[in-house]
Amino acid sequence: MFRWHVVSAVFARNVKQYFSGPLGYLFIIVFVTVCSLTTFNPQFFADNLANLDQLSRALPMLLLFFIPAITMSVWADEKRQGTDAILFTLPASDLDILLGKYLSVVAVYTVSLLFSLFQLFNLSAIGNPDWGVITTTYLGYWLAGLALLAVGMFASSLTKSSTIAFVLGAIFCAIPVLIGQYFRGVVINIRESRVYLERLGFEWNLQDFAVGLVPLSAVIYFVGIVVFMLYLNLIVISRRHWNLGQQISKAPHYIIRSVALAIGIISLLYWGYAAYSKPWGRVDMTSEKLFQLDPVTLKVLKDVRNSDKELSIQGFVSKDVPRKYVNTKKQILSLLREYAQQGGKNVKLRLIEVEPKSDEATEARTAGIEPRFDRSEVGGRTIEQDIYLGVKITSSQGEVVIPSFESDSSIEYEISRAIAFTFDQKNQITIGIVDTDTYFGGPQFDGRRVPWAYDSTLVELKKQFKIKNFTQSEFATLLDEEKEEETKPDEKKPDEKEADETAKKKKEKAKKLPDVLLVADPSSLDPMAMATLVKYVQAGHPTLILADPLPFRWTYQHPTQIGVINSPRQPRLSPRSPYQQVLSSSQMPKADGGTASSLLDAIGVKWDSGTVVWNLDRPHPNFKGRWPEYVEGQTKSYYGPTENIFVFARNRESHSAFNQTDDVSRGLKELMLIYPGSVEKKEDSKFEFQPLVSIGKDSGTIPWNRLTKTPKQEARTLNPRTGEISSVDRAASSQITGEDLLVLEPEPLKGSPDSKDHVVAARITGKGNGENVVNVIFITDLDFVSEVAYEQEAELDSRTDNLSLLTNALESLSGNTDFVNLRNRRASPRSLVRLEQYFEKFRQERIDRQQKAEEEKETRMAEELSRLKVATKEIQSDESLSFMQKLQRTSQESSDAQRRFDLRKRTLEKELSQTIVKLETDEQKAISRVEDITRNVAVLTAPIPALALGIFVLGMRYYNEQKNIAPQRKAKP
Repeated sequence: MFRWHVVSAVFARNVKQYFSGPLGYLFIIVFVTVCSLTTFNPQFFADNLANLDQLSRALPMLLLFFIPAITMSVWADEKRQGTDAILFTLPASDLDILLGKYLSVVAVYTVSLLFSLFQLFNLSAIGNPDWGVITTTYLGYWLAGLALLAVGMFASSLTKSSTIAFVLGAIFCAIPVLIGQYFRGVVINIRESRVYLERLGFEWNLQDFAVGLVPLSAVIYFVGIVVFMLYLNLIVISRRHWNLGQQISKAPHYIIRSVALAIGIISLLYWGYAAYSKPWGRVDMTSEKLFQLDPVTLKVLKDVRNSDKELSIQGFVSKDVPRKYVNTKKQILSLLREYAQQGGKNVKLRLIEVEPKSDEATEARTAGIEPRFDRSEVGGRTIEQDIYLGVKITSSQGEVVIPSFESDSSIEYEISRAIAFTFDQKNQITIGIVDTDTYFGGPQFDGRRVPWAYDSTLVELKKQFKIKNFTQSEFATLLDEEKEEETKPDEKKPDEKEADETAKKKKEKAKKLPDVLLVADPSSLDPMAMATLVKYVQAGHPTLILADPLPFRWTYQHPTQIGVINSPRQPRLSPRSPYQQVLSSSQMPKADGGTASSLLDAIGVKWDSGTVVWNLDRPHPNFKGRWPEYVEGQTKSYYGPTENIFVFARNRESHSAFNQTDDVSRGLKELMLIYPGSVEKKEDSKFEFQPLVSIGKDSGTIPWNRLTKTPKQEARTLNPRTGEISSVDRAASSQITGEDLLVLEPEPLKGSPDSKDHVVAARITGKGNGENVVNVIFITDLDFVSEVAYEQEAELDSRTDNLSLLTNALESLSGNTDFVNLRNRRASPRSLVRLEQYFEKFRQERIDRQQKAEEEKETRMAEELSRLKVATKEIQSDESLSFMQKLQRTSQESSDAQRRFDLRKRTLEKELSQTIVKLETDEQKAISRVEDITRNVAVLTAPIPALALGIFVLGMRYYNEQKNIAPQRKAKP
């Protein structure tokens, strides 16, 4: 019979023995110090995440040695000293004594864990950890320790030597600790069930705790080990009750009991794994409930689970990834395991760790997983490597490959989307793209679409939608067939059979209409196509309009002629233009003179094709933009001041950029637009106008005639009389023609904001005048999803939601908003924010010094250039020379000066490059110095509480011992 007073007495005796001497405190100090060293190792700072991932990886191996050190003397010392005989003669059952001793080692381990909590103060001082994740992580540590303590006690019960008990304990504990590592991916098929040996290891069962989950299966696993090992321990200590004859007869009996208990625990564990997908099968303790899968995902997986099809998911992830991909890798692995659990037996998950130039890397490429090249600075060294973060999903109906994930926030969306598409391709949304001069769908050559300015966006759209392209002539006749089917009033009423056939034909022809029509740059439509678009929109068909006053591309003939072509205000390119064959979607002139006025009237909005908007918000002060090599440093000369080019839309304290009531814009965080326009509702419009994105009142407009100009065809010549290099206008044009290539005005931005919150994206819906019904989303930029935008985004310190805006709009117009809500789910990064703020000072200092060095280089180059002009003027002012002598000497001096200038330029560029490398090295050294200080402080302060308590307890013990000694018995000094 269980008696608590006996258990508590044994418990108190053993705990007191452990903490009565310095050895117990020494163990705790060592444990806490090692935990802190592991938590704040160099990889922790490289990952830049405020969590305990590094400790979670190392804890099983740490416990492999720490736990046997706690348990080795539990039974071995009792046997060696002979006190076990006294212990077992007490009026107590073997179970009472066993539980008392087990609870005592649990208390020691728990105290050690509690002291290690002090490192969390250091963690919170430098980052913003998710305390829900920290709680589950420590719960996992505690349960893992409980399991290994039972194993270590069993080892101690087999011997009288503490040393042998330690060795046996380490060996026995190594079985559950290492089984997952050595049997990773090994599967045993038992009838129709698949048993993964990896799940029998500590690593697998701890990983859910480390990400914020408390799974029932893992709790059963650890508690099951405790129960089973304590039962074996009970059998060993109860053998003294057997006599010699009974040992032979009782041994098989207890073996059968042990096997039956093991089978029962394994069955319970199997039930726990099966219950993982149930709401009560696990608890999500993360602050943002990251592992409560979206209802859309659960519905998709339910369809998979209830089907008779098998779904194969293969995840290819690099074994080692740079800091910026750590969170992405973590989310991919966690979500894929979640999908496998929720999908049941129909989902076959395979996770492959990929190392460079390995068989796994070859397999990944064969599967269509493309590596992402990354160049990172680590410890002052540049490390280049291929990063694999992709998934391949296969079913009997097809396969979908996600070569890599573009954003942490889109992982669940992309996987769920891919699974839904793999299982049900019939219900895939069709997007119709009309060819305009922008060629959003890509130009067509010999019946084949070729990559173009929006190729990356098209690749992403094709993963999610069916794409159907229409030329302007095809689109102009799209609605003609519906007219032919209309029944005239004087015609005879068709019979039932004819009516059915007519309805069937109409249904088949309706399938030719896309679910959503996308028209990029409607200003370039010819009159026939524009008339069709107006009728299409007025019929209520879902339509996405991308109207840009200034499409921004790297269009050039020669490095001195870089600029803009095919803007709305420019006429259609004529057959004489070298661009006409590529960039003209029609031979007819533009409808409405490129203003798209008939379309704007039809949907009741105002949009000026000759006005660009700007704002003063600069969320990325270090952002300069990425330009082609041939532009060099002449951005302003070709494209205008940077403050005119980029417009950022984001929520600020003074302005909410995104409409939080609409699915399209609710989940957006930041957009980067390039020379966008603005749209507003007409005063007499009957349609509902709902702004989706606006850029704030610190904004203004730039008229077309201030932003663009027609470049002059110049000839650079040397005037031998003056020695000056001049430009001669050979063919200045007085008006813009189809052959002109526009450049941007280099003058800086003038004027103040107009205090108007300009709308750059809006939804127009409802019933207007007459029977017209519209369902349109209007976005005033094209470049936000072009290759140019992606090049600029690479220079930012965070990703934008440009592509999300486009896909949200398409899905919302189609009427299917399920995946829109899923895409809008975002997780807040748990980074080392305070260290980042501190490091930002180093980065800003490096940037300032680098800019200063660049300015100094430009100044010195300008001085070299001025010397050429001075030397030339000196020659021209020398009256002793003839005209031909001046010309010859000027030419020679120019040639020599040019060579000197080129040499000086190369020297200055080399010096600048060396300066930049030194500045980057100094910055990295400063960052490493701060990281080292942070690590040292964390490691040195972590054991202080345990050390202080040990000194206090041992000091009090010494004081009490000295106080009770009679003065006459003390030794004289």
